[in-house]
Amino acid sequence: MKYVGQLLDYRNNYVYFTSGDAFPAVEAPRIIDYMTSQPTSIRPQAKMFAQATFDPVTKKIIELAITTRRLQTSQSLGAASAFVVVGSTPAPAPEIAGQNLTGKQVAVVFEVTVPPTTTFTDQVFISTDSSDWNPTAIKLDRVNAYEYRALRYFASGTKFAYRVTRGSWNSVERGQDNLDSPPHQFFVTEVDSLAARVTVYHWSDERGAAQSVGPASLPTPYNPSPFGGGPGGIAVPQVRIPPTPLPGH
Repeated sequence: MKYVGQLLDYRNNYVYFTSGDAFPAVEAPRIIDYMTSQPTSIRPQAKMFAQATFDPVTKKIIELAITTRRLQTSQSLGAASAFVVVGSTPAPAPEIAGQNLTGKQVAVVFEVTVPPTTTFTDQVFISTDSSDWNPTAIKLDRVNAYEYRALRYFASGTKFAYRVTRGSWNSVERGQDNLDSPPHQFFVTEVDSLAARVTVYHWSDERGAAQSVGPASLPTPYNPSPFGGGPGGIAVPQVRIPPTPLPGH
């Protein structure tokens, strides 16, 4: 059983179409390119067209064939009505309602400013919900001591969430209050290029700077006589004692 329509969203194991209908999907449906029928690393996104294939036993989508080309959509649910989520009603997507979104490729520049605690050898990455929160999904290039940058292309109409890491979820960005902050939200509009800018105030694995003592530290200069006086540094008052007279004198 198959159903063809234009995608509105795909998340939390549900596929939403612009017709207002939603269908459940298996935990990891097979994603293929509609034109080649080969697996693709491209994630299903709003405004794409998709052909959904259902498993008649589980009544869930097991395969999505996606494309940016316009397809002839199914005129009615037909047999797919047995798989649709009960009670789903047509509703416009607030991000694309009233906008002319063609799905064209838009250049998105990620610009990240890191805190001074970041060492010169640290690598910085962008993790997104569309990459299943892979902590090393997008590697950024160092621009200078505190700035990193990367360029990626997304179809207009794409909405995604992202966070900054240093390669793992043990070294993820924190807010200005040094507490975990919610992911950044980004929407790709119908333009030629966009910038996603983030300032990282803290890392989750950073520790407070401690005063160190070592070869590079500057000790207080030694003063051999901090209080004046002799070698002991203490001034001892000198009292003249008369000599004891010898016997017979």
